[in-house]
Formats: sequence, C-alpha cells, structure tokens
Amino acid sequence: MHQRVRRVSAYPIPWLLVVVGLAPIAAAEDPAPTNSEIETTAAQPRAELEMQGLFESITPLLPLAMEPAAWSDPANQAAIQERLDNLIAASAALEAHATHRDIGFRTLSQSLVLDVAEARGRYRERDFERSRTTMVEITNTCAACHARLPGTSDTARQALAETRMAELSLHQESQIWVATRRFDRALAAFEAAFSDEMQAPGHLDMEGYLLDYMTLGLRVRQDPTRVRRTFARLAKRPDMPIYLGRHLAGWDLALASIEDDLTHADLLARGRALAAGEGVPRPALLGREQTVYDLAASSLLLRFVDGNARDPEELAEAYYLLGVVEARSVDSYWLPQAEHHLEAAIRLAPTSASAASAYALLEEYVVVGFGGANGDALPDEAWEKLRELGQLIEEGRAPAASETDAAP
Repeated sequence: MHQRVRRVSAYPIPWLLVVVGLAPIAAAEDPAPTNSEIETTAAQPRAELEMQGLFESITPLLPLAMEPAAWSDPANQAAIQERLDNLIAASAALEAHATHRDIGFRTLSQSLVLDVAEARGRYRERDFERSRTTMVEITNTCAACHARLPGTSDTARQALAETRMAELSLHQESQIWVATRRFDRALAAFEAAFSDEMQAPGHLDMEGYLLDYMTLGLRVRQDPTRVRRTFARLAKRPDMPIYLGRHLAGWDLALASIEDDLTHADLLARGRALAAGEGVPRPALLGREQTVYDLAASSLLLRFVDGNARDPEELAEAYYLLGVVEARSVDSYWLPQAEHHLEAAIRLAPTSASAASAYALLEEYVVVGFGGANGDALPDEAWEKLRELGQLIEEGRAPAASETDAAP
C-alpha cells in the first residue's frame, strides 16, 4: 500500500540489469580477512580523500550540466572536457581505494566509473545532450552513497545557483543537495514542500517525498525529533486525508520508540530486531510503522557492514536484512540497492541460511519486477545472474569428495 505510484509493478525495475555490464563485485567471494580492522581503518581516510577529490571535480560541472545551452556552448567545451578528464581520474582513484570498504560502497564506485566514462565519451563524440543527462544522472549515485551513513552538511564548498535550483522538481532538487552533501538544504526543501498548500498531502505521499525525508532525517542526520516536528506540522494541514493523518500518527509513535536505537551499541542484533519489528510498538493492521523500523534497521546495518571488517556469515546476514528492508519499504529514490545487498549476502557466505533466504527473495524481486512470475520479459543476462548465484549455493552444499568416499 505504501509503495510509490511511479512504479509499474510491485517492485522497482530491477537494478540487476543496470549492473550486468559491471565487473563482478571485487573480492565478494573471498572470505573477509580475520584481522583486517587495522588495515581497513587506515584505508578509509584515503578513500575519504579520494571522495573529496571526486566531489571537487563534479561540483563545477553541475551548474553547466543543468543548462543544455551552457553544456554545448563552444566557449565552454575545452573547460568541460578538461573537467571530465579530471573526473575520470578522480572516479578511478576512488574505485581503487574503495577495496577496503563494504560491498555496497564498492558497487556504487564501479557504477560511478561507468557513468563518468559514458559522460566523457559522449562529450568527445559531440553528443552533448546524452553527455549532459548522464552527468546529471551521476548525482543519483552520489546521493545514494551519501544517504547511507550518518553525515553533516558541507557548507564550505562551491554553492549552486539558487535560480537554477528553483527550476528543478523536488526530487531533482533534493538529489542535487544530497549529492553535494548539503543535507540540511535537502531537508529544508522537503519541509517547504510539506507546508506548501499548492502541493496536496496525498501527492507528496505517493511521490515518496515523506519516505525520502525520513531517510535523510534518520539515516543521515540521525534526528528523529526533527522528523517528528515536521510531521506534526504536516498533520495539521486542513487538506490532510484521513488515511495519511492516521499514518502520520503511527509514524510519530514509531519515531519516538526508535530514538535510542539509532545509537545502539550492538548494530547487528538491534538491526535484526527492528527488521522483525521486535521491541517496538506493533504496527496497526494497515499501518506503515514498519517503514520507520526498517529505516532505523538499515541505518544500523549499513554502519555494521561499513569497512567490511566482520565475520563473513555476520556480514551475509546483515546484507540479507538490508535486502529485506530495502525491498519491503526503504525504496531509495536515488538508487535502489536491494539486489546488491541480496547478491552480497549470497557471495559472502553461500552455505549460510542467510544466503538461501537472500536467493529466494532476489529471485522474487527480479522476476516480479519484470511484470510476471513466468519471467517472459526477463533478459537472459538476468537469468544467468540468478543461475550463477544459485550454483554458488548448491556448490557450497555439496559434500567434498573426501567426505563421500567410502572407507576401504
């Protein structure tokens, strides 16, 4: 009931096909190092530096990419080409130094490299419009990455022209703000829309703006109190539909119940419990309170997998749970990642119970996402991916030859 109307089916179009051309997830099948905490901690600051370099390369290009005439203007072409070349180098450096980060971060890095290469290649071919739209779409990947973990707003870097931002849809505006790590500006944009009498509350709900706002408020800013205040104001609107007023009341109770959970010490255990709706008020029969619990769970689980310095079976469980909450209710507008999470669960520990459950959900997610259980519309590449993952599980279950040989 709470899924967005822009979908064409019960699940979003599978992200699996978007990444069919990607190289396999780096080191996903290798067991996690047993003593990698020191190495990982040392590598993370380097990755952060590479992210900063990437950000510095992207920011000057965004204002130009938002205006077709400016993007193709001969007077700008040499500078744009040089900046795209710099962006290629920055994205490659980030991918190289992402090897000690979690699988989700690595996958996003790989996606970014491909998109940047596409934008530069199209520009060299003088296909300016395709290059420009690809450049804008790169912000999807940036926003998806920045919305995973707690963060503070970056106000020290180059600002974007307010006149250009005013011409964007709310989805586009928030995407740019999140991609450039101006989280409070993104939250403020949502809050202004929630107070705008020209935007019907039901429309705001169906477009997924309430979910996107909660994602930023809970996962990034870790501020359920701000979310509660905003929703309390929204609930007072005279044009509030009865159904949404009830959901807002349920969300208020749920948000109050998870305030301490966002700082819970046992990330995996509490993430598991929240995903199961344990230790929190039970959702109403037709309520959406589980969305709040899923967002809180995803915040804990993403922090658990960050760095990848965990036991493989624990990581597999965390990725499986992330896939569950993503597929169920945490549908990222910027870049859905349920399939990445489920695939990671399988590759990390193919013999685990989490891998078997992840495969079942992944199969359903992909097949139903293409409009039918018979899978007629599912491309061969997607079937091959499922076959490969299923084979990993089966090979893990098969006993070794020494175990099956009869004793002499």
